[in-house]
Amino acid sequence: MAAPPPTSAHDLMSISPVNFDAQQLTRLRELRAEVQDLQSVLESVRKGESTLKTYANYVRKTMQDIYELISAIRDGDSIRHLHNSWEQMTSNPLLSNPETDFPAQEQLHYLDMLASQIQRIVFLVGLLSIPTRVNDWLAQARAGYYIPFHLVFDDELPIQEERVKVLNYLAWSPQAVKGGIIDVANGLIYRYADEPSSRRNSFLLLLAAFLGCTAIVIGACYLRIPGWPIQSNHLGGFLVGWGALLIGIVTHIGVGSVKRARLQGGLPPIIAIGDFFMIANARAGQILRKLLLALIGFFGLVFGVGVNNVTPFNAFLLGYSLDSFIELFGSSIEQRASAQVATLKKQLGVTG
Repeated sequence: MAAPPPTSAHDLMSISPVNFDAQQLTRLRELRAEVQDLQSVLESVRKGESTLKTYANYVRKTMQDIYELISAIRDGDSIRHLHNSWEQMTSNPLLSNPETDFPAQEQLHYLDMLASQIQRIVFLVGLLSIPTRVNDWLAQARAGYYIPFHLVFDDELPIQEERVKVLNYLAWSPQAVKGGIIDVANGLIYRYADEPSSRRNSFLLLLAAFLGCTAIVIGACYLRIPGWPIQSNHLGGFLVGWGALLIGIVTHIGVGSVKRARLQGGLPPIIAIGDFFMIANARAGQILRKLLLALIGFFGLVFGVGVNNVTPFNAFLLGYSLDSFIELFGSSIEQRASAQVATLKKQLGVTG
């Protein structure tokens, strides 16, 4: 009897997105809790803290509870993998005859198989239930908010690699998530406005903010203030430097995304031109913050090195390093946001 193979990309794509109702979601969460509690008992047996005979009645009762839950969860091919994993578990001698004394090596072998099968069931339950849960979160969020995916679902999928698989699956399935843009590299799902007019307005706001920042750079060259060091003949160099600084920020963002995707074993991010206005709407606040800090950083460079020493190279390096600072600042915000996850779960009626 072989352990179930790891879930592959083919397995993921063969499971179609499903929006379960509240009753089905409750059954899936109960199923996850049952198999995880069973795994805790089996782990104590593996460590020698107890014997399987001690928990024989509990094992039989839990197996019956799992059977009833799985029998009540029906949705065609979408849960076929879940039923198959359960059928493999029921054939394990430890669960079918928990009162039996097994040789130590044989019992360890059966425990290893059960651990793999239970892990697969937990993963499949997460894969089936999380899309609906994500949509529930997004429905309650305003445009610009984000879901820290790994923080929210770490209790349901304790293994980081499996959460990344589910997040990739959501990114690959255009109909699975409604109203959200998925950033797999950072583990975030951003909410965007449902109304196209709101998305267009966000783009126009960002365009106006960019033009305004550029106008400030230009206007600084024409200020007539006694002792003001910036003159009109600096305009060309300033515009080139401003552009180089922005290119440095964009370059750092791109390099960082590629590095994170490789570390997490992810595929290149999906870039759909049609999502441009959605992305602008979902991340308008972050983009505005980057523009403001870029403007402050640019004039800091001007007055730090001198108006005649601003070059495309040092402006590019500033932009590249400036985005590192923004990224660090953003991570501290995300850490504070994680403190609100438990409260939000309670508001959604999620207990684990």
